[in-house]
Amino acid sequence: MTKATIAACSISFLLALSTRADEEPKVEAQPLHIGALQEFGYIVDGTYLAGTEKSRLVHQDWVDHFGAFITKDVTVEDRLHLSAGLGGVFQFRKPETVGLGFAFHQRKAFFVGPTKAEAVYDIGEVGKPWLQLGTGMFGYKYNPQAANLGEYLFRSGAYPTYNYTGGYVIANSAGTALEGFKALFRKGNFKGDLLLFTETGLAPMYDWSLAGVASYSVADGLLEVGAGFNLQRLIQVRPSRTANPVIGNSYFDVNGETFVGQKEFYGNPARFYAARADSMTAKDPVANAAKIEDYRARAASFAAKAVIVDSIQTLDASARPATKHYSAAAILLMARATLDAKKLFSSDAFGAEDFKLYAEVDVQGVQNYPVYYEKITDRMPVMFGINLPGFKILDLIAVQGEYLHSPWLNNTFQRGRNAFNTPYLPDPLDANLSKDDYNDAATKDDFKWTVQLKKNLGGNVSLWAQAASDHLRMPSSFYFYGPQFDHNEVTALDNQWYWMAQISWGI
Repeated sequence: MTKATIAACSISFLLALSTRADEEPKVEAQPLHIGALQEFGYIVDGTYLAGTEKSRLVHQDWVDHFGAFITKDVTVEDRLHLSAGLGGVFQFRKPETVGLGFAFHQRKAFFVGPTKAEAVYDIGEVGKPWLQLGTGMFGYKYNPQAANLGEYLFRSGAYPTYNYTGGYVIANSAGTALEGFKALFRKGNFKGDLLLFTETGLAPMYDWSLAGVASYSVADGLLEVGAGFNLQRLIQVRPSRTANPVIGNSYFDVNGETFVGQKEFYGNPARFYAARADSMTAKDPVANAAKIEDYRARAASFAAKAVIVDSIQTLDASARPATKHYSAAAILLMARATLDAKKLFSSDAFGAEDFKLYAEVDVQGVQNYPVYYEKITDRMPVMFGINLPGFKILDLIAVQGEYLHSPWLNNTFQRGRNAFNTPYLPDPLDANLSKDDYNDAATKDDFKWTVQLKKNLGGNVSLWAQAASDHLRMPSSFYFYGPQFDHNEVTALDNQWYWMAQISWGI
């Protein structure tokens, strides 16, 4: 049974619940909602193409795009809510390069599709249901204070470890779109959501995940706490794609030591350290003698292990040591808390979002794997933030920070190109990503930050401004898998950041 068939059956069932066979249903249609936005800004300093191409550093790269959408909402018998929307964002892919033919890129991309298509049925009091059952494609956001960073229960993966922020629209986009089924329970100060949804963004496609999210508020909203889980890729449509059974996606033991089947893990650093030793020898072999010796020793150690892996790969499968494979399936966890500090004192000077302090901690995969993913703390982003007072002049001044100590770049190249669940291993001659040590760029992206401002001008017109060093990826001129973004976050290195402004309106 296809997803379309499942969705059609679900909607038919919800329609049957809301009407009797001998009655014409009561239908209330809302006016057609039309909206648009213009967004522009600079990637002040950033990195493109940390993948098959040698990475490129960019400075003052202009971003400018336009989006529009239409949405229609219908309510049947006060209980069944049907929504459908269509929209598009129009922008140029990055990097923009000038020249002749398809090797150069200055063409506009049109990202057009449904913005939502869902059916939701209310159970309980009309207007105040205690349970809502829904199906289709729908937006979902569990952390209201996550202005940009956070929300990683649904915006991340474990193996390889990656997070993302933004999207085709950059500011005001800290949520996700899910496709599947949902059950939303509300009772007093408690909220509990159960979601079953399919993977339509990043390969391998179509696996089903089961997630649960809950929150509870006390003292009239003074404190809200929440937690959740995501059994990512629990139901695998094709297990051989979720855990690709090839040697490049494997690990195995040889003489009591664990090796990985991806020989570049050994060969790339061997080439890097050998090249470094050669360069120092050519410049000043006496002054650099100690460093040269260290580099030579490290190159030899990695090269020896590369020979072992290469010899394993030449064996028939029956003669190789017992191998296991990395899987994209994972258990993700989340905990969060928000303190609305302005409720501790009485004043009419503050806006609804002022003086909120909040934090979110995620676990991107509770299972450790040898070599690549040995420490769970390397997969635990910690987001924290505060909404500074806007004194009703600005509706939001959100300042957020995040710390994630991962030994790998925030990169999905191996998933997109090879269907491996392994980290990206930079070319050893890419000086942007390996400067003083191999892959040392991965040590320069641990801390992220964002500042976001909002001003509602009335009449459904809003202004947004955002400056950040986060997990933004840009639509790519070179990579077209999944959502067609660059493999790596743009602000990958120290002091790389961007600013963006947006004006949005709707009727």
